[in-house]
Amino acid sequence: MASPDRRGVGRVVVWDGQRLDSSVAFDMPLTDQYGGNIPSGDLAAALRGALADCSGRDIEEAPRDVFGIPVIDASAAVHAFIAQPRFQVSDALHAAAAAFSVAPEPDEPAEPRLRGFFLLDRATYRLYLDTPTSEDAPPFGIDLPLRDEEGSVVVGVTGVHAALPALVPGELERVRKDIDDPYCRAVYDLADWLTGR
Repeated sequence: MASPDRRGVGRVVVWDGQRLDSSVAFDMPLTDQYGGNIPSGDLAAALRGALADCSGRDIEEAPRDVFGIPVIDASAAVHAFIAQPRFQVSDALHAAAAAFSVAPEPDEPAEPRLRGFFLLDRATYRLYLDTPTSEDAPPFGIDLPLRDEEGSVVVGVTGVHAALPALVPGELERVRKDIDDPYCRAVYDLADWLTGR
């Protein structure tokens, strides 16, 4: 919703899902410093970052709206994110879900779709994928980098989504891991392939 007292600002109210008195509002600018619209995905990622950085003290000291909800100005957090994106693990998982939930075009081959994920460690995660034509066959797993060399979370799986259909016939076997995973029929390590190592 729009902030009632600030033009060009949206107000997002979040709560813990249990107690309404846990509600906190974040006022977020909808345009960047040049007047361009900030993409909704960037706003969502910036909000997740603002939530992660928000302390109990910030909430206690924040001004309250007419309903008594603390209101935090997230302008600095949003503009800092736009200048230098800092993603959370949830952003990477959201990007994977979005990339692999695209409905196939009518006359195109069935595309991989997300069936689940598993965080292997701080640097790698596994996506479990299948296709609409897989029927009852178990999915296959692909291991992807979760962080770059500096330790920042990586969210770009669109390249994998685009390249995976071309890799499946032969190239994928080259990166097959010799492991047993009870959740899939095979695991392919694309972490090095993506990072160019």
